[in-house]
Amino acid sequence: MSVTARAASVDALWELHDVLHAEGPGVGLPLVLLERLRTALGCEALAFNAMDSRRERHRFMQVATADESDEVLNPENDEIDAVFWQRYWGADCSWPDQTTDLTQVLRQSDVTTRRDWLANPMSELFGDGQEHEVMVAWPDGGPGQTLRLLAWRGQGRDFDENDVLLLELLQPHLHAAYLKAEAGRQRLAGSGVGRLTERQHAVLGLVREGHTNYSIGRALGISEGTVRTHLQNIYCLLGVSSRTAAVMELEQSLPR
Repeated sequence: MSVTARAASVDALWELHDVLHAEGPGVGLPLVLLERLRTALGCEALAFNAMDSRRERHRFMQVATADESDEVLNPENDEIDAVFWQRYWGADCSWPDQTTDLTQVLRQSDVTTRRDWLANPMSELFGDGQEHEVMVAWPDGGPGQTLRLLAWRGQGRDFDENDVLLLELLQPHLHAAYLKAEAGRQRLAGSGVGRLTERQHAVLGLVREGHTNYSIGRALGISEGTVRTHLQNIYCLLGVSSRTAAVMELEQSLPR
């Protein structure tokens, strides 16, 4: 990638600096952030969703277009959703469930040709107007649960290396913005500790007692890698990014 292209991505990132810290309405990310990011990417539509592929449902859906922004919390599945889930595992949108690396920014053209996409039954749900797509994904609390940022373009140029670089630069900041917004929602709705599973409670309780990942694994009969996975899911559910912050959330939820 040229120096000019890299500079353009950095400039776009800087323009989004203030809005990355924006607070406002939104069931996922603040809608103003999605609107500004859509403009920076130069795409027709941008979506941010929380998906649970094991339960075949969305926890929330947000979309920003040139005409409007909209969102829905806990949407009810309809006939189109039923078809979507029937075709899900045969389409490239199932990539986050089939990889252990969610750090990659994935363009649809990286994994399939335009011809193959049109031959895939899933394409019938999106129509001819969606020719190019790019996706970013993050874990969201457990197996099959992911956050997904998707951008679409119609006819014209595909997302290029400059767009991918911008999303790579933004990836940790967007996740941090979501965690901040989610923490605010949890403070309003009560502690997020109530969303933890029994095993996650056990892991966090041992963290509170000062145990290392190794000793937690020994105590619960699981590997250190599984302990790390539990901790990452706990952080996502509590809207925090460290052991100390997670323990503070636990202590604040305990009876006084």
